[in-house]
Amino acid sequence: MLSNKSKLVSLLALPAVLIYGAAVLAEEMVMIPQGNYSPFFLKKELVNNSTATKIKIDAFWMDAAPVTNLQFQAFVSQHPDWHPTNIKKIFSDSHYLDHWQNTHGTANTADLNKANLDAPVVNVSWFAAAAYCEAQDKRLPSTDEWEYTLNDNDRDKENLQKQIIRWYSVPNRAPLAVKSQPANGFGIFDLAGLIWEWTADFNSYMAPPDSRNSGDKTQFCGSGSLSASNLDDYAAFMRYSYRESLKGNFTGKNLGFRCAKDAK
Repeated sequence: MLSNKSKLVSLLALPAVLIYGAAVLAEEMVMIPQGNYSPFFLKKELVNNSTATKIKIDAFWMDAAPVTNLQFQAFVSQHPDWHPTNIKKIFSDSHYLDHWQNTHGTANTADLNKANLDAPVVNVSWFAAAAYCEAQDKRLPSTDEWEYTLNDNDRDKENLQKQIIRWYSVPNRAPLAVKSQPANGFGIFDLAGLIWEWTADFNSYMAPPDSRNSGDKTQFCGSGSLSASNLDDYAAFMRYSYRESLKGNFTGKNLGFRCAKDAK
């Protein structure tokens, strides 16, 4: 039988990647490596000031899967200000956590059944999502981080696009449990085909709807397509358009989130 000292020596002899892998498994986060990618849109303030086709993404951690009802239920229990009966109207619309309501219209986390507990939490506002991440000492991923992770270094790009388009083409339905589909090459689940997800800077990319009156002839109703990096990427245009339509207090029955944090 190995002594404690022998066990420590054995652990130190393991490759670093295996030690990090154990930490990832425990925290359900995955380290996304540093890299470069071509964003579908540059941020609004960079459109006229940059000719770069690729941007650098620093390494960061991302949740392996979207936050579930079970996880958000635990958060609400510890932070009652974010319970549906207590949340301030400025932080959410009237449909906040609608799927947690019982037949009498009363919000009650006890009404969630086991099947729904493993499904991603939806009907959450940006404010609620950001508060959850902060409580976990995390943050919402930036749009560039989220899109970079979805891009997956262009692995299986054609099949990914087909999957996304198929998902967009069917009516919204109650989300399945997380991790019902295979992970991508980074080890991240459910970026496509399950729910839409909040990002930290969700409406910072496309031209605002009133830009036709701004005097800038490069920005008008169709300017989104003019500044897109790939006019054939309909799925990406849908994602950015959807994000741009949101406000921080909006909720949606297929809108959830996952967290990220800086690599240290």
